[in-house]
Amino acid sequence: YRSNLLGTDLRITNFGGGNTSSKMDLPDPFTGRSVRVLAVKGSGGDLGSIAESGFALLYRDRLEQLKDLYRGERYEDEMVRYYPLSAFGESRVAASIDTPLHAFLPFDHVDHLHPDWAIALAASANGKQKLEEFNEEFDRKIVWVPWQRPGFELALLIERAVKDNPEAEGLILGGHGLFTWGTTQRDCYLHSIHTIDQMGEFILRHQSKKGSLFGGALHAPLKDRKNISTQILPALRGALSSNRRVVAHYADDEDALTYAGSRWAKELSALGTSCPDHFLRTRVCPMFLSWDPAKDDINALKNRIQSDVVDYRSAYKKYYEEWATNDSPKLRDSNPSVVVVPGLGLLGFGRNKKEARITTEFFINAIHVMAGANALEDGEVSHPLPQARRDEQSQRFTHFHNYVALPRSEAFRIEYWALEEAKLQRMPAEAEFSRKIALVIGGGSGI
Repeated sequence: YRSNLLGTDLRITNFGGGNTSSKMDLPDPFTGRSVRVLAVKGSGGDLGSIAESGFALLYRDRLEQLKDLYRGERYEDEMVRYYPLSAFGESRVAASIDTPLHAFLPFDHVDHLHPDWAIALAASANGKQKLEEFNEEFDRKIVWVPWQRPGFELALLIERAVKDNPEAEGLILGGHGLFTWGTTQRDCYLHSIHTIDQMGEFILRHQSKKGSLFGGALHAPLKDRKNISTQILPALRGALSSNRRVVAHYADDEDALTYAGSRWAKELSALGTSCPDHFLRTRVCPMFLSWDPAKDDINALKNRIQSDVVDYRSAYKKYYEEWATNDSPKLRDSNPSVVVVPGLGLLGFGRNKKEARITTEFFINAIHVMAGANALEDGEVSHPLPQARRDEQSQRFTHFHNYVALPRSEAFRIEYWALEEAKLQRMPAEAEFSRKIALVIGGGSGI
């Protein structure tokens, strides 16, 4: 119930994002004795719709024993093979990579969420400083943890952060998200909501003082944008279907239009998103169409689509080739999954309408994050950035004004993670006629 409440609020997390856990005592099916068990959202599950069968159950003590087997950050992926061996009873749900993050925190109920307002803090060049201001203003004790890819090493980092800060009420993971907890299911939920609302109040107050977002407006929304989008969509969808057929979803709400028509949209789009949950859907970055709606007509926009898609594919392949290793999964698709068009808004693409809509929603979340980071800007950006775990890592992070994106190397490690590939391979095969249209016609005398 707690998970469903959290998962159906798009302020808090998006489809498939975030995870929740509870620790409880259950009778061991082998001995009948009471043992400590961790219940945590299974790999690929969705909080908004998850049922009891969607949680992986694992022996808490067996997970604790994995610390003795851990050979260091370089080998952390090998720890995943032990999760199925730690399963409790008849549980066969695939445990997610975030399992040890929940297991090693000394709290009965834990929420790991990706609220836009929390990620805005996490993705700000002055995020740690602003978190200190937040703590002072709201009398809170939220601790900053620098960026570390989700996995066993991060689990040890956050365990240490809590031990070093015994009064901690939550954690902000640099470039990533939020951890909160409670002694009961209800306390955990209320604590998460309370923290997120306070962070929203903090950021929105900064935003009201800032005024315009993303450097101000450069292109106004077009009144006939829906008609124009309808006219260009066949050309756009066709250009993006070079590897696989795609279906589109169009968004022209206020957030989409403000971002797409802003002065900073091109630069921010090139940086891409920060939260791992975001760019697994949106790719490392969207495609920004350099089109001036005040000067260029629809034919010019269609021509721009053809040239910009070619440039995007080339840049994406270069990104893949630069960071791929012999063990990396093959390049999946070099086409963008999100397209930003000044005057029109956003278009998301996927294998079906639902996936296209969810992809678009994820980038709307990313826009909120960029807007929040922009609102928190209060001076020149200086190194080392708080997202960097070590000072020498700071220069690898890219930023534009106050918004900080992940290093491309880190983005690739997540987008083409062998563990993520395994999740994709577990998905059911598509139906025979998926993404295809059948046109049935008859002769003059009928069918």
